[in-house]
Amino acid sequence: MSSPIQTFLGQHNLDGFLFVGDSICDADMYYLSRFLAGDRFALLAQEKTTLLVSSMETGRARKESIADECLSTSQYLIMEKLKRCEKPEEAYLQVLLEFLQGHGIKRLGVPFRFPAGIYQPLLQDIEISVLESPASRWREIKRQEELDAIACTQRACERAMRQAVRLIAGSTPRGEILYREGEPLTSEKVRGIIEVSLLEDGCEAFDTIVAGGTQAADPHARGTGPIAANAPIVIDIFPRSKSSRYFADMTRTVLKGEADPQVKEIYEAVLLAQTAGLQAIRAGATGREVHSCVSQVFLDQGYPEREGRGFIHSTGHGVGLDVHEKPSLSEIGEALQSSHVVTVEPGLYYPEIGGVRLEDLVVVKENGCENLTHFERQLVL
Repeated sequence: MSSPIQTFLGQHNLDGFLFVGDSICDADMYYLSRFLAGDRFALLAQEKTTLLVSSMETGRARKESIADECLSTSQYLIMEKLKRCEKPEEAYLQVLLEFLQGHGIKRLGVPFRFPAGIYQPLLQDIEISVLESPASRWREIKRQEELDAIACTQRACERAMRQAVRLIAGSTPRGEILYREGEPLTSEKVRGIIEVSLLEDGCEAFDTIVAGGTQAADPHARGTGPIAANAPIVIDIFPRSKSSRYFADMTRTVLKGEADPQVKEIYEAVLLAQTAGLQAIRAGATGREVHSCVSQVFLDQGYPEREGRGFIHSTGHGVGLDVHEKPSLSEIGEALQSSHVVTVEPGLYYPEIGGVRLEDLVVVKENGCENLTHFERQLVL
């Protein structure tokens, strides 16, 4: 029986598929090698996986990676080539070409993000097809150890959210902004306590959102300055574990002070839409169907979709080694499969009010979903 990579190569008439980059930024390279490196290396996927790394990294790669073979650029006389070439990149290209030819590569596949400066010179000697990385598809279905890692990061995410909610709950509305211990409570202060909590749990944060008042009308606004009183505050935390490299993702919207009836109605509509989305998820359903279900709830509640107002983004996305990966819960969402991990995060946004978003992280099951998010939904603190 052919392996997934053999099947892929056969379908596209390729001898191998090549990645060049670092595995901190490229989740596919980390997934295939489990070797974490900030320096550039090459990964060749054939029936076996082979890494080409610098001599400095060879020992670590052989110990830590799951690759079948780890080769050093020194085995291809990189230093001699450096002496002959005017530019280091020319020497590396010569090494890479010898490496590929030594592995019988005549027809090569590369991902869309492949470096153009390497792609063009290789074209002189090798036939190259630019394709979607097969690893991005393989990563969709999570193994049990991956599900456990995501759940562990989610617990850290919730502990950080708890710290943020407690900080806001302990603040006092004065006029139009919140105060804590005699000073304005800022987005930066709340974001800081979230990041400290995550660091203590071995996680790192990326652009955590703490956006209050009209700032939250932009779904990805990070939030700055004093936080508005009597207005919704969107808190979106999406940390990554430093050890497992897996992300989690969660959003809650809270308010300190008096909630305007219109804000309460918007919050209830988002809650209804999220509940409907969660109930629609199961293996075999499409991301398009889930998104349509959520959109219909908003329409029924009197919140039609309009440009720049209302429900202006997709219902959700996959989460794993990237915080945004396949599958998608959107107008183009494909069929969901068991062990997909996706967010369900409907929201409503209005420039004069702000925004409300609720986001849970779930595992797709045959007859529904398992919600990995164990955190209450409460608007007014």
